[in-house]
Amino acid sequence: MDDAGLESPSPATEPIRARTLNEWRYRLMVTPCPRCGKGPWETGPVNGSRPPGQEQVVRARCGHCGGETEFRFTCEFASPVDGDPEVINPVDEPSRIIDLGQWLSLFYLMIESAASERSKPGTRRQGYRASLCLAEALKFYGDGELPPAPAFFAEHGAAIFREHPENFARQRLRDMQAKLPSLNVMQRRVERDEQTAGRRWWQFWRR
Repeated sequence: MDDAGLESPSPATEPIRARTLNEWRYRLMVTPCPRCGKGPWETGPVNGSRPPGQEQVVRARCGHCGGETEFRFTCEFASPVDGDPEVINPVDEPSRIIDLGQWLSLFYLMIESAASERSKPGTRRQGYRASLCLAEALKFYGDGELPPAPAFFAEHGAAIFREHPENFARQRLRDMQAKLPSLNVMQRRVERDEQTAGRRWWQFWRR
């Protein structure tokens, strides 16, 4: 990659303040390229062992048009959280960098990815990620059935909400959640898959 295609952020630009490395990765999935409006972003390895709050700068390339830029970000929590490498946001407060509409977009994306997986462990992992995204979406709701206006920071999601508020009814999201296994059950299944993958062939009998 040469520097000619690099779009460096302004020095005054604040870093993306994510709660975890996973949340930052999901943020990149819903961040369009400023050149072509598409993506996805491709990045090199990211240091997940940095102390919480320490800024990182990552160079990224748009997979569609090849445009390059740099992203600055910090993580409030070290990864993994509570030993689970899939945790996105370990607090009850909603995300500050991904809005409700974007979480729902990520949920549908993960559901589609789970359906296209060829292995059962892959399907379970993507299903778990989808459920985590749906749980993040539900954190935006207050006492009412519809989300408050601040739940949308991206204009696209806000426009869809204005046109079709019924699609964002909390009960609709809860009904979708009820069709999936609980997060604890899905986490245990993913952990079991990881353990099984790490065993030798003669250890198949171990529970």
